[in-house]
This record gives sequence, C-alpha cells and structure tokens, in this order.
Amino acid sequence: MELDWLETFLAVVDRGGFTAASAQVHRSQSRVSAHIAGLERELGVQLIDRSHRPATVTTAGRIFAAHARDILADVGSARSAIGVLRAMDEESLAVLTTPSIGSSLFPGVLAEVLARHPNARVALSEQGWLDERRHPGEGFVLAVLPAYMQPHAPGLQEQLLWRERIKVVVPRGHELDLEFGFPGAAVPTSRLAAQDLVIGGMFAHAEPFILAMLAARGLNVQPRVTVEAAQTLVAMVRGGVGVGVANAVALENVAPSNTEGTGVVLLGIDDPALVREVGVYWYDVLLTTEVGRALHETVLKSPLPPGAVGVRDNYKR
Repeated sequence: MELDWLETFLAVVDRGGFTAASAQVHRSQSRVSAHIAGLERELGVQLIDRSHRPATVTTAGRIFAAHARDILADVGSARSAIGVLRAMDEESLAVLTTPSIGSSLFPGVLAEVLARHPNARVALSEQGWLDERRHPGEGFVLAVLPAYMQPHAPGLQEQLLWRERIKVVVPRGHELDLEFGFPGAAVPTSRLAAQDLVIGGMFAHAEPFILAMLAARGLNVQPRVTVEAAQTLVAMVRGGVGVGVANAVALENVAPSNTEGTGVVLLGIDDPALVREVGVYWYDVLLTTEVGRALHETVLKSPLPPGAVGVRDNYKR
C-alpha cells in the first residue's frame, strides 16, 4: 500500500469527487482512479461508489478514511522529527514565521542565540503556514505563527505567546479618523465593511484570516486589494487605494501609533473578540541539543513586540 494512494483517497473524500481531487493532488484523473482502484484491491472492499454522480464514499470508505488520516499524520510527524534532528546535528536552524513576526520578534531572539552559539546558521522563512494539507512545520525546527486551527499532528507541541487586536489604518484626516480617531473610540464593523478595503495577512494563496473573521460575523467583505506585507498595505493606504485592515503587530512595526510623520493613523475596531493568537510550535527532539534549547527558551522569554498582549497563565494547547 503506497502513501500516495492514501493521499489521493483522502483528496477524493475531502473534495467530493475525482476531478476536484485530481486538481488538489496534481495528478491526472486516470492516475487518481488507478490509486483508488489499487487501494480497493489491497483492502478487498469498495471505498468509493462510482455509480453515483458525484461519486460517494461507502461505509467502508468512511471508516478507512479515519485510519488513513492517522497513518499520514504519523508518517509526517516521524519525517519532521527526523528532519529536525538532522538539522540540529548540522547546527542549522530552519525557522518558520511571518514577515511581521520575523521583523518584530526574531532580531532580538537570533542575536541572543547566535551570540551563544556562533557556529549555528539560521534560515528564517516568512511564508506562514505553507499549506494546511501538509504536515504543519514539516522541515522546520521551530515555528512562531498565528494559531494553527487544524488538528495537530502527533508530537507537535504548541504554546501560546500572545494575542493581538485587528486594527484599521487610514490616512490622517480620513472620515474614519475624524469620527473615531480619539481615545476610547473604535470603528464599528458595519462601517468598516462599507469601505474599500486593503486586507493584510494573505500567505500561500490562502484566504486572509481577517476575511474569515469578518465572514464569521456575517460580513462577507470583498476587499479591493489583498497583500502580504504590512509595508505594502500602509503604502496602499497612503496612496489612496483604500482603508487598511491588519493585525496590530504588523501595523505597529511599520506605522507605530501616536507617531507623527507617518501620514496614517491606527484605529481600533469595536469588536473585542476580533483578535489573532500567535503561538510557538516545535517537536521535543528540538530540545535534545544545546542550540535547540537556546532557540526555544529565547523565544519563550523574549519581550512581546509592540501591539501584542501577553496571555495570562501562558498555556499549552
């Protein structure tokens, strides 16, 4: 039984058909069909009922899908653990984060770690969660990222570091600045949804997390522009493209609040639950070497970046 067969089968289950699964796994439809047929021969049962359009998962298929997910998760966890150990043996640290976290948290973290371990090398990838279908953190010794909402792979550890509000950025003198730009004021989400928006936080072609948050509140916003970097978002706002919306750490890093000369103003949103959580992710094999322990400990004890709020009783999930 091939792992490729399991990945293809789960794609058919999750996407509801062979054509959609073919696009997800980047294989021809005939190859997808061959993988499913191979699995059915191996198991001696029908997993997909092809007599319906679209094809449906049989009872045996639903049972096997749960086991297939566990198998792939375990294999992914093992690969990640071995990859971490190999990287640690080479004193090479592959770290996954985002641009705003990378520029606000990691200069201090890496300065301290590299001072203690001058032979270590660091590759800091700022791509966010690369692909939620892949095993999270695969190929990285440690990640500091927005909270991962999918089920965690076996062995993946998480500790929450901070929460941060979502903020609005407008040019000075904008109508929202004049109406809500005083202490204690905040922009209603209904007013926000009526603006031409520039939304930050898009990575790897995924939907920006802010859009998902607004949609959960019944606001199906169609942004004018989506961007990755906060610098680009602020430049768009200065250029009159629209009203910016991004996480506080990203915005405070490029346009600090109450700082004259930036040409923009940061405003709050009147929904206190509109927050983003950020955590650190690792496998315990990271802690088996001095440089790995140093990286982990330094991330946990580092001062919070501007815009972040500490988590009471900093906990593991």
